[in-house]
Amino acid sequence: MTVSEVGFYYGTTSNPSTKVTASGTSSPFTKALTGLTPNNTYYYKAYVIEGGQERTGSVVSFTTPSLGTVTTGSASNITSSSATLSASYSNVVTGQHAPQDIYFKYGTSSGNLDKTAYYNNGLTNASGSFSVSVSDLDPSQTYYFKVFMSVWNGSTYQEISGDVVSFTTTAAPAQTGWQAYLSDYGMPNVSGLGLSLRQSGTYSDRDDKWYSVDTSNSNRQIAIHTYSQGAPSNAETLNYVVLYDGSKYAPVWTYHVMNTTNWPDNSVGRNEDWGSDPAISLTQQTGLDNASAVGYSRGHLVASEYRQTTVKQNKQTFYYSNQAPQWQDGFNGSGTGIGEGVWQKLENRVRSLAPSGTTMMYVVTGVLYEGTTTTLPSNGKNVPIPSHFYKCIMRCTFSGGTVTGAQGIAFVYTNESHGSDSYYKASYVTSINNIETRAGFDFFAAVPAAYQDSAEANTDASWFTSGSNISSIGGNNWGSF
Repeated sequence: MTVSEVGFYYGTTSNPSTKVTASGTSSPFTKALTGLTPNNTYYYKAYVIEGGQERTGSVVSFTTPSLGTVTTGSASNITSSSATLSASYSNVVTGQHAPQDIYFKYGTSSGNLDKTAYYNNGLTNASGSFSVSVSDLDPSQTYYFKVFMSVWNGSTYQEISGDVVSFTTTAAPAQTGWQAYLSDYGMPNVSGLGLSLRQSGTYSDRDDKWYSVDTSNSNRQIAIHTYSQGAPSNAETLNYVVLYDGSKYAPVWTYHVMNTTNWPDNSVGRNEDWGSDPAISLTQQTGLDNASAVGYSRGHLVASEYRQTTVKQNKQTFYYSNQAPQWQDGFNGSGTGIGEGVWQKLENRVRSLAPSGTTMMYVVTGVLYEGTTTTLPSNGKNVPIPSHFYKCIMRCTFSGGTVTGAQGIAFVYTNESHGSDSYYKASYVTSINNIETRAGFDFFAAVPAAYQDSAEANTDASWFTSGSNISSIGGNNWGSF
């Protein structure tokens, strides 16, 4: 009878079932197997099909050679932002076919090791150890890591790996004085501005212990304003921070926190008392005294309604450093037949959602100068008129001092009347990432990346526009409710 097919069954049990066909039908016959696991026992038996009937031989076995082992070690030299990852290996092929592609994968989830750190020095011994340093880590964060390497299996390179191991970074070093305010969770990243304390002082009429911070840009200074009266335990508490640009006669951005426990809302009203900011030494402060004559107003960045604990605390929002030329009717304020402007509506919404307890809502407000810039004559100066105003919002929940959830959204408007539009019209809603790109700053830089990244990419405003009890919401993916 004629033999029509020959081959083998193979597998990892004594009853192999994976079938592979050999070339030809003559005897003896062979078949090369690929994709086998190192250091593993395989079983196989031959078969032939003759006259339509299959006959098989006895089951025999073989064991694939070991490619060696690589073991994920521990992390050492752990700080709030860096660590050294280690691994060991044994009985791997070296020499002409030494291991290659030696690296660690790491991340904040054991199931998503999304960062890579390579070992680039090469390995020449069959056994040994190696390590790689990683940086740009978040403080008080658990990281997971795993080692990988490719070794020669006799015909090609094959990857082997170790187990997943974890470590936790230390807490961020404690900051003191003015530096502590600039390391707050909601602060933009100002580390690249070349900061140095110029001076500090007290403005008792506004309950203001202020700090003046120079930057590497001679046109820009940072002002830190604090208050004590009415604050928890009457202790010095951050009121807000402003980055002021003397060449624009206006703030670049302001940063403040909304939380009614630390910043109680006592509805003290609008205590308008405009004046120069004592923490800004730049002479280019202007009161925008004639702005209303051409349709603009003194547009607060930190709204008066956001600081309602005491009259003195509220007066701090009336520094010239906290204003920029802002279109009035149908934007900053009400217009005839229009009702509240979009900016006024947004400010009211932010105030209504101020949380209490350990939940914090961080707010960065700023201006953009995009396209052709027009100017507003004021007190002998030509003040550039911003093309846009924006507000970036990041809301975080905490367990102790650890962030447990975050959600973000941003709004941006051209500096003109928007009629009776809703403040959250689709064209006004954007991501924090978008504003960061346009403004050239990294906002909310201290929020752990595990929460910051998704919050800053979010463009769904429903959590902000529809939420009525969002102070009780936790986790990283707050939805509409």
